[in-house]
Amino acid sequence: MRTDSSWHRVILVSACTAALTLLMPSLHATTDNSGSVTLSTASVNASGIATTTLQATKQTVQVQAIASVLDPQPLLALAAQLQTAHANAMAAAVAAGSADAEAKRSTALYHDGENTSLQQVQAAAAAAAQARAQQRIAQAQEAAARSSAQAQWGVSLASLAARGPSALKAYADGHSALLAVALPAGSPAPTGDTIELSLPDHSTLAAHLIGASPRADAVVQGATFFYRADGAGLRTDQRLTTTVPLGDAAQAGVTVPAAAVIWYAGQPWAYVETTAGHYRRRPLRVDARNASGWFEASGFRAGEQVVVRGGELLLSQELLPPPGVKPAGGDGDGD
Repeated sequence: MRTDSSWHRVILVSACTAALTLLMPSLHATTDNSGSVTLSTASVNASGIATTTLQATKQTVQVQAIASVLDPQPLLALAAQLQTAHANAMAAAVAAGSADAEAKRSTALYHDGENTSLQQVQAAAAAAAQARAQQRIAQAQEAAARSSAQAQWGVSLASLAARGPSALKAYADGHSALLAVALPAGSPAPTGDTIELSLPDHSTLAAHLIGASPRADAVVQGATFFYRADGAGLRTDQRLTTTVPLGDAAQAGVTVPAAAVIWYAGQPWAYVETTAGHYRRRPLRVDARNASGWFEASGFRAGEQVVVRGGELLLSQELLPPPGVKPAGGDGDGD
């Protein structure tokens, strides 16, 4: 048996549903099980569905990747460390050269019978030997610091850091941002020096290749590359999507505009008007997105009409149960 409160809820829901039905345009639609919707001309006009014509385009092979904005402080600290190691090595070299010169001078004076004792000659030789040992230690420390820098940051960034913190001033003051771009596992190295980043406000930003990273991304497990971009508006640890060109050969296809894309069951789709009033839903590749839309080399053809307004309405019509089929649980007794 339903309680009075249950009946009140049923009446309220029914009233709300009826009100929404009156507010929505009356659509006369038929659907099938193949992702198709057919609307009458009046329903198309009432719903405001709009389409655009797909144009033929060409695009180099690309993959979608994740760009992470890195904190520049570890790199700046590394630059200071490398500069210190280099300064120590240079100072040790000067000290060793001076000690060697003093040892030679003492030896020459001793052999010429000048006022120099054998003990002074030996002391100068020992000081020169110690200075040379300190020089070798300082050189080894500098070499180890450079090797560690390359293991962490790659050859290109390590070489830049070796020039000292002044070479990284643009990163320190925020004028430039350092990014790590992780490619999907198995991807070849990118071609070209520039990629386009997709920003949260739907604009794009160019980033320029610095060099390869010796480390793989912990999640993606693909090759990683360092890029430099204008730092205005970017924040440390921010993650952005980007498309990375991987080859010189261009593929022929079409670019489906972002306005045409709807998401259903974790998959991007777009509706194509195959004939007047007849719409078919087609899948898009998840990795096909670029800065201007979704490039598709197959599944869509130039000249076709793709829905750019009203796709969600078509999906709702497609997912309606067939006439005469009651929604599950609609008539069950409640408490």
